[in-house]
Amino acid sequence: MKILVVSCSPWRNDNNIGNSYTNIFKGIDNLEIAYICCGNGIPDTDFVKKHLHISERNIIRNLFNPNHKCCYEVNGIHEEVLEPIGKNGAFDFMRKHRFQLFFLFRDIIWSFKNWICDDLKKFVDDFNPDIIFAQFLDRSYLNDMLFFLKDYTKKPLIVYAWDDVYTLKQFSISPLFWLNRFLQRKKLRNISNISSYMYVISELQQIEYSKIFKRNCKVIYKGFDFNKKPEYIPSNNPLKLVFSGNIGSGRWKTLAYIGDALHEINQQEPKGILYIYTATPISNRIKQKLYYPESVKLQGSVSAEEIAKLQLDADILVHVESFHLKDRLQVRLSFSTKLVDYFKSGRCILAIGSKNIASIEYLSKNHGAIVVNNKSEIKKRLEKIIYSQSLIKKYSNRSWECGKKNHQIEEIQKILQNDFNELLQQ
Repeated sequence: MKILVVSCSPWRNDNNIGNSYTNIFKGIDNLEIAYICCGNGIPDTDFVKKHLHISERNIIRNLFNPNHKCCYEVNGIHEEVLEPIGKNGAFDFMRKHRFQLFFLFRDIIWSFKNWICDDLKKFVDDFNPDIIFAQFLDRSYLNDMLFFLKDYTKKPLIVYAWDDVYTLKQFSISPLFWLNRFLQRKKLRNISNISSYMYVISELQQIEYSKIFKRNCKVIYKGFDFNKKPEYIPSNNPLKLVFSGNIGSGRWKTLAYIGDALHEINQQEPKGILYIYTATPISNRIKQKLYYPESVKLQGSVSAEEIAKLQLDADILVHVESFHLKDRLQVRLSFSTKLVDYFKSGRCILAIGSKNIASIEYLSKNHGAIVVNNKSEIKKRLEKIIYSQSLIKKYSNRSWECGKKNHQIEEIQKILQNDFNELLQQ
């Protein structure tokens, strides 16, 4: 079975896209994957062997020089034709800060459609996919790629929604944001119409999107083999609280509330220290807000393998969402794949955020974490946890049981494989 996966980021072990896709696909019998990346970056994976990369820079260069290729096939991780991650100057600065003008500029570049070239067609023809699998995203250029691939191959399309990219339940004062939102909604509805299956990331999203798109959406989570629970033996003094992942979308503000609470708790002697591992660029403002030298340690980014070890060494794993309206609306239907890593480690989870956010609601419903819904309760709840070893052990067991109940990779892959086989039979 051949699956052509399409996305906007390189398939890498150290990013959420590649990590999650490897998780849900690896282990399915007789599966071969090729990957089209509509963006910059270098792949880093042993799981996928065939990659095709198309970037805005190469599209622009091709407009001025037809001999310069838009598309480059990548069969290794050291291809010179690809720009290294994080070294793209002003172009990436605009993308990093989500300037609406950048998104408009990017869509104009892709609208020339010179990327529909012989190299792209040859890559698709040589691979000859059975199914096309892609993110459901409010990215005009990605959806144009899907329209082309669907028409060119006549093969079934499956889309997977990770965030709320369609509804108007958002907050922005930018006219460009709302212009883009309305323009993308039409394309997304058309993408849904030509898709054989639509997967979503949370139960809240399943309810809303099934109603909006008038179809049966399926929830697909990240998963693991939950057969042997890691033993938890308290050994850290002070207690080690670990947060790993993206601190954008206002999450750093909630982490700062934790830092402030720990700072007060640690006045007499250190009782708990929060370690933050993140690849998110840290501005001076964020550094200042998180500056509690005795209570918060900003550690930067580490590999996925190292993160797994750090989580096992932790007493409490921290999940946070922002309390600010704009940030809450951005993530209200999202589910953090990091939580499944937390479940696998069998450690107590402390989750802080509003109750109407999908990840927080999930943890409350499944009793998978100690949940705090109000900023004013953070210090009180932290004190209760820090001074109760039995509570930490109780919720380390509950987090593991939550993963065992809802995230067994065998069950998740069985759903995927059955859907794939049904499409092939049709």
